[in-house]
Amino acid sequence: MNPKLIWFTVLLFFLNNIIIWFQLNSQLVWDWAKTSKSMWFMALMGIPISLLFWLATKWGYQGFGNLWSVRMLGFAASMMTFPILTYLLLGELPTTKIIISIILACIILYLNITTSL
Repeated sequence: MNPKLIWFTVLLFFLNNIIIWFQLNSQLVWDWAKTSKSMWFMALMGIPISLLFWLATKWGYQGFGNLWSVRMLGFAASMMTFPILTYLLLGELPTTKIIISIILACIILYLNITTSL
């Protein structure tokens, strides 16, 4: 186990999921992103996103020593960033089902980090 690599992995997953939110949902927030021309910019964002996921997977595997923990971390980061950004930028309130899913994602993140350190 390498706690430093695990924390870098957590940070990369959160950063990457924030970038992905903007990549996919900018069209719903800003007028400049509603045209088909913005699709080229969004497609180009796929390159750094892929590289960041590759690096997060590498560091996470080195930190945890297994791929399952890395996968659960990526899922939990996604389930926490998406609802927050969707609420802040689109004003969509989460339903009870979504709130329960967020709580479960927090538990997954907590379990994977604390049982590995």
